[in-house]
Amino acid sequence: MTNTTQQQLSQLLAAELKESKQLLDILIEEHQALSSSNPDLIAVISSRKLDVMQQVEQHHSKRTEFLAQIGCPSSGEEMARFISALPKENLIVTQWQELQDLARKLQHQNEINGGVIALTQRHITIALDILSGKANVTATYGRSGQTHAEAIPQHLAKA
Repeated sequence: MTNTTQQQLSQLLAAELKESKQLLDILIEEHQALSSSNPDLIAVISSRKLDVMQQVEQHHSKRTEFLAQIGCPSSGEEMARFISALPKENLIVTQWQELQDLARKLQHQNEINGGVIALTQRHITIALDILSGKANVTATYGRSGQTHAEAIPQHLAKA
């Protein structure tokens, strides 16, 4: 790989890293907003998150296309072998390791946010079931393996 090619790849990785770091910051901000239950703030952050995710995807696509043009692998295992063949002090090696690390952090934070959302949904469903008189809902499986919810009605009050 020529010096020019290495510089181009390094620039692509740098751009991808920048957007990925911004996405991690937004995911952390989203977690705080989800925890505070502020729907307006959550909507604003979600919109920003979608914009940044599109940017990350575009940078990833540019890098993948560039690697294909120069005949380098772009998939996980092949890319790892390609990177390991470069000298350890090469900036690309450092950037690739940082990008892999950041990808793990993004996945972890996204799982945390998903857990908060799932818990909130469960609480809302329980509250709605109580309000609609379906406080004791039992889930059973039908012949097809699908879940069926059966409510045992309870009255909040009698007149």
